[in-house]
Amino acid sequence: MIAAVETRVERASLTRILIVGVLAVYFGALGGYTVFSGIGVGFDALCWIGMGIAYLLFVAATIVISVSAADDLTDRRARLTAVLIVAAVAATWASAAHAHASSLGDYQPMLSTATVVAVILMLRGRVLLVWAVVGADVAIGLILGSFTGSPAWFNAVLPRASLTVLFLATCTAVLLGPQIAEMRALAVRLRADDKDARHRREGVADRDDRIRRIDTRVRPLLSRVADGHTLTDDDITEARLIEAKLRDGIRGRALDVPRVRTAVWEARRRGVSVSVLDDGGLADLDPDQSATVIDAAAEVLETELSDLSSGDVVARIAPAGREPVATIVVAAGALRRRIELGADGFVMRTVES
Repeated sequence: MIAAVETRVERASLTRILIVGVLAVYFGALGGYTVFSGIGVGFDALCWIGMGIAYLLFVAATIVISVSAADDLTDRRARLTAVLIVAAVAATWASAAHAHASSLGDYQPMLSTATVVAVILMLRGRVLLVWAVVGADVAIGLILGSFTGSPAWFNAVLPRASLTVLFLATCTAVLLGPQIAEMRALAVRLRADDKDARHRREGVADRDDRIRRIDTRVRPLLSRVADGHTLTDDDITEARLIEAKLRDGIRGRALDVPRVRTAVWEARRRGVSVSVLDDGGLADLDPDQSATVIDAAAEVLETELSDLSSGDVVARIAPAGREPVATIVVAAGALRRRIELGADGFVMRTVES
């Protein structure tokens, strides 16, 4: 099971690398050709700016449509891609019209890139949107093409090859649409299964680590009992500390990190009553946010426990959707203090009474 998951993850990574490589080669070649042609025909500043803008817009459109290749393409991303394609085509035609280009060969690769990106968008299930883009591109070409110096500008508005590719892509998207959607749904399910398998593996590793730590603490004490040694007060204290530590690993799992474990152990040795609780509030946060909250809570807890020799301290991760995300409550003698942490890890408020 784990081997199959690792194989799928490796294949997915290789596929992403291959796609990125192909796109990088394509746009590298497009950029090199455009620069070479521009130098050859003597682009002026406005032509360079126009072609540069068109190039960047096509790159942006490709990135927008490719970064979500493993998931369903949202309407927002699809519309953004369409706008970027039309804007890039407009910038290309405007550059050609400004230069009064007698030959559009230097601009044709950029115009053909619109077809490349449009086909990708079409295969993502946006057939009608792509043909709307094609209509807009044709309108732009008909308006600006006549301002160029090329006698063949009309043929460049929508080359026969591009039209053929678009019709083939349309037939493919329509006829194979259900199969493509099914394959994407299968990929989503496989990723979910892989994620669950990774979580289970991480859970097993975390459990094994806790068992090793418990064994390190408990084995010497149990060995003494098994060998018939008389338990001392220190042994009993040690057993109680271990028992409390085990509870922390169950009830306060999110805060079961080295800094907290060390600070809580030493504080309990000094006579401080410490409770560590986790009600699951970090589940709604991404891993980086969770790590930030845990580090911040550990730092506050360390600081609060360092000077205490008695009293009660409760460190708690709130339930999901609650604010503050974490709280540390200290009650020692006349001191009553509550420190509240937000999802960004910063102290929201400190209340003392």
